[in-house]
This record gives sequence, structure tokens and C-alpha cells, in this order.
Amino acid sequence: MNQFMSKGMPSFIERELEIIDELVKPKLKKSSKYMFVAIPLLSISIINLFFMLIITGYNQDMLIALGIYALLGAIGAALYKESKHVHKEIQQIGMDHIIKRIKDSEHVNDYMKDQYITNVKAKPKFSMQTFFNFLSEENRRKK
Repeated sequence: MNQFMSKGMPSFIERELEIIDELVKPKLKKSSKYMFVAIPLLSISIINLFFMLIITGYNQDMLIALGIYALLGAIGAALYKESKHVHKEIQQIGMDHIIKRIKDSEHVNDYMKDQYITNVKAKPKFSMQTFFNFLSEENRRKK
């Protein structure tokens, strides 16, 4: 788990973040690897294509090099797009866990569960804040 993110958080929130972290860790590694390869491939191909076509001008002799750089750029773009797709899967896994965790709670009444689930689905960017609010309320009710 990201130690900087959880600094100063209550232990019941840290536990839930660790669970989510364990669920998304394999996908996060995959996404990071794709991005790690995609960015250099795209950068190299764009820079070389720019210099070959704009600065030096088009020449029949460099047709193979242009094809290779275009292919590298296409592979880099495909890996970048796949990385974005995996990132969306990561967000969905986190959202599914949050909704399941809210539904499975025994300490919060059904009306409040529905409110939290509605907020998570309506505002996915603020789903973690909503989840933290839910966990805090659940912890209060436990005590």
C-alpha cells in the first residue's frame, strides 16, 4: 500500500485500503509495465519521424527507417491504449469492492447503505471519500 497516502489515517481505513491494494496489485503491475514500454517507444518514434520528415526532408532511401519508426510508434500507441484500458479495469475493481463492502456491512442500516452506494455510483471520482465516510460511520456505530 502507498505509505504516503495512508499516513495519519485510522487503522480501520488503512485495512480497507490494503484490501483494495491487494486486489488491484496485479493489474497495476501490468499497467505500469505497458506504460513503461509505451512512453519510450512513442517518444523515440515521434522524435525520429519529426527529424526525418521535417528537418532532413523526405528521401527514398529512408523509407525502411520511416516504416520502422512508424511501426514502433504504432506499438507504443497500442501499449499506451492497453494501459489506459487496464487502468479503467483497476478503477472498476476498486469500485466493485467498495460497493460490495458497503452492501455487506452489518452495522449500517439499509437506507444509509443505499445512499452511500448511490453516491459512489453517481460520483466515481469521489468514491474513496464516500467510502471513508462510510467506514467512519460504520466504526462509530460499532462502538
